[in-house]
Amino acid sequence: MPDPMSSFRLAVEKALSGVKPFPRPTAEAILEIAYLTMAVDDELRDEEIDAFSVIAAAMLGGATEGGLDDTSLRQWLDRFAGDLDRNSINDRMAAVVKSLQSDPQAKIAAYRVACLMAMSDLDAADREFEFDLDLIATLGISQDDADRVVDEVNAAVSPPEN
Repeated sequence: MPDPMSSFRLAVEKALSGVKPFPRPTAEAILEIAYLTMAVDDELRDEEIDAFSVIAAAMLGGATEGGLDDTSLRQWLDRFAGDLDRNSINDRMAAVVKSLQSDPQAKIAAYRVACLMAMSDLDAADREFEFDLDLIATLGISQDDADRVVDEVNAAVSPPEN
């Protein structure tokens, strides 16, 4: 039986294959959006943390066996942790998106990473759905672009049909 995280690593690679490398501050902002996406339902599941590790390694270019090492992962999680009620998550999201300025590629990459995070635990919560709508609006991306990204991420994470 294949390792689910191995499959997810491959899916992340596929989903992020067209994403250009970003300057460190932009990559960090995109990772904060990924963190907020997984934290919005008040639960950090193991598969979400594993997914964050794989996505962070891909965005930062520093991977060990497809993910961050445990120390680096803990440092990133601690950095983004804090009081995360609904208002603070929305405030942080707005500030992070503002830091992306007017880089449309960074905004699409942020949404792509958020979709990957949302799909990592295979559990759709109402707060995640609301966050997704807020994120699309805050990023200022079109519904067509959002739908295209969701379709591409779905294709990347879905097992190939025989």
